[in-house]
Amino acid sequence: MLSPLIFSIVSFFAVIMLCMVGYYLWQNAENLKSQNKRLEKAINIQTQAHSESPESNTDNSEGNIRRDMRISNIVWLDKLLSKFLKGRTKSIMILIEQSGLKIRVSEFILFTTIIGFIGELAVDIFLHIPIVGFAAAILPLFILNFLKVKRCQDFAKQLPQALDLLSGDLRAGLDIQTGLKHLSEEFPPPIGEEFGKVVIEINLGLSLSEALNHLSSRVNIMDVQILCTGIIINRELGGNLSELINGIADTVRERFKLQGMIKALTAENQMSALLLIGLPIVLFFILNIMSPALYNSFSTDPVGQKILLGSVVSMVFGYLVMQKITKLEV
Repeated sequence: MLSPLIFSIVSFFAVIMLCMVGYYLWQNAENLKSQNKRLEKAINIQTQAHSESPESNTDNSEGNIRRDMRISNIVWLDKLLSKFLKGRTKSIMILIEQSGLKIRVSEFILFTTIIGFIGELAVDIFLHIPIVGFAAAILPLFILNFLKVKRCQDFAKQLPQALDLLSGDLRAGLDIQTGLKHLSEEFPPPIGEEFGKVVIEINLGLSLSEALNHLSSRVNIMDVQILCTGIIINRELGGNLSELINGIADTVRERFKLQGMIKALTAENQMSALLLIGLPIVLFFILNIMSPALYNSFSTDPVGQKILLGSVVSMVFGYLVMQKITKLEV
């Protein structure tokens, strides 16, 4: 059982962190308002300068737009986390950007720490297993990966129709930048949002190639990388860009059909994996209700705690193995 001293210390830090969460949320809302105002002003100024002297904007396009790479809005916290995390911040920032969340690395670390403390309290109070609850701190990372995968899936579903629209605009005589702007206005997020970022970056001074490279790094989808590479090569060597985009759209549709067939064929194995991991959990709660003494002997005895921990690890490992077997890349 958790001692009163440790419980008081953990509760004290939990209250402090909850206060910091409220402060971060308030500060983030204020920063988003000011950033949106500055961004609109920068777009208007850059668009006017581009229309007056287009040659001057192509000399130093890389310096016209810079990503906000700060970990936190608080200066001392930004320096502290930069030294502590070193090279890990970039990968976390990319993952957050790909998930579509509007948070900084410092906020993600704060949420991770709070969830770790809450998980430790819950596990120690109800299961009487110390330290193990801190493993809940990896839950935000799983959530980020889940949001990233879901966002990529939504993007891929919208991609064929978006490419049809872009191809139609090109056949109608519009240039690629106007077509991308039309695409960003007609489609909802995530595809409209991502192509909207491309248009904004171009308006702020980046070349089309640089903006498309940023898009392919944000959206980790092979079809998007092929699209961006094809547009860049077409701009340099020439050719019928409309036919190229049509071919990519047809390829994406055929891939979706093949993925549907594979999903139908592997559905039985995936359901078996869910049943195998869900059945022990259901039986555990049933035994806990019908025979609480048996549960207490497992939760208080050191050997029983090791058995419970080993069972959870084995179930998770088996589920991941079965998912890996039934998952086929197309």
